[in-house]
Amino acid sequence: MVTQAADTPCHPGEVHALADLLADLVPGALPVDHLDQLEALERIKSAAAAAQVVVAATFADAADSEDVPASGRRTPPRAMSVGAEVALATLASPYGGEQRVLLSRRLRDHLPLTLAALARGELTEDRAFAVAREVAHLTPEQRSRVDEDLAPRLAGLGDVRLRDAVRRSCLTHAAESETRRCRRARADRGVTSRALDDGTGRLTAILPLEDLAAVRGALDAEVAAARAAGDSRTAGQVRADTLAARITGLDPAADTPPVKVNLVIGVESLFGDGTEPGQILGAGHLPAALCTDLVRRASHAAKATLRRLFVTPADRALVAMESTSRRFDGLLAEFLDLRDGGTCRTTGCNAAIRHHDHVTPAADDGRTEASNGQGLCERCNYVKESPGWASWVADPGDTSPHEVHGVTEHLRLFRSTAPPAPGGPAGTIEYSPLELRVASSFTLIS
Repeated sequence: MVTQAADTPCHPGEVHALADLLADLVPGALPVDHLDQLEALERIKSAAAAAQVVVAATFADAADSEDVPASGRRTPPRAMSVGAEVALATLASPYGGEQRVLLSRRLRDHLPLTLAALARGELTEDRAFAVAREVAHLTPEQRSRVDEDLAPRLAGLGDVRLRDAVRRSCLTHAAESETRRCRRARADRGVTSRALDDGTGRLTAILPLEDLAAVRGALDAEVAAARAAGDSRTAGQVRADTLAARITGLDPAADTPPVKVNLVIGVESLFGDGTEPGQILGAGHLPAALCTDLVRRASHAAKATLRRLFVTPADRALVAMESTSRRFDGLLAEFLDLRDGGTCRTTGCNAAIRHHDHVTPAADDGRTEASNGQGLCERCNYVKESPGWASWVADPGDTSPHEVHGVTEHLRLFRSTAPPAPGGPAGTIEYSPLELRVASSFTLIS
């Protein structure tokens, strides 16, 4: 094996030789070897992507510093030329090349910890670039704070959870600018429509997040009612028909069940003393100031209901609830949805929770309680039942965030941890011991 000093430039021929070596790779003999090879190749892909980030940014810096002779004609911005060359080298479109240069510089200069995670194989290239895009509107100082906040939590996050973590960090560390940005965006709400060529049309609505959650909840409730009644329409058809009927008034649904929007927020942010964002379950996070406004308006209209959920002060972990039934239903099912953030607990899966699963199966004397429950999508719940798969709760008596460990058929270990509840030390003030006890044990749902 040829070793090379860290400060010695790598010759392109050596990199091409490595690519040729990988192109001729022979799969191993056993399934376990195949998975080991896939894991190693994925790490190589991430390391290569991190190297491309550094090389692309360095190339752009060098190209920008060169003196370009004037041609006497109107020339495009320098970034277009640099981006076009990077695009040719990376088999991308010119616009894609420009974006690669822009995001590479942002990762190198403002998000070094995220770049380091990419180099270690904890992130894919797409997810690293997604982080860089999400912080585009922040100042360099704010990006650095977000980078430091995210660094310990990047490994194992899927696309949805990663974006949610970045948004939450942005809302916490740039609360004022994020609130102004959200208010401007909400002021630009509107509806657009476009006729398609196949006799249909597309209706697009830009709504405040809480209104979006209410609309989705109403449509999903109508889908559930239609399925229970044996309706032959697909879920998408029911949603489209219900939306049209509700807007036009041609088929008013007087018996539609009420829609509930769950807003979870720490008491510190609710009282206006913190910047930790609130969460609308199934939709995303909102700035603390906007959540307080929503609660105030709902309270004035006598439409707000409060429910206390007790959490551990340090880790923001919801405590357990227990049921005598074999099924997770009612408040216990809602508890699992809230604790797991509305998305499947499987590492890297971003689907919505469809099943409330016993980590230790009920057939194996698994109890129907929050510590033995997890929210999974339909596919992951079925995969979990495959021969050779096993899962268990890590220290079910602990008060830290709920954690599930498992092993696959070919002995691949996995782990999933419930996200922390809103609230906690970020953006809080000093309280008396009694106030701290109340604050650490309270979240709001309205």
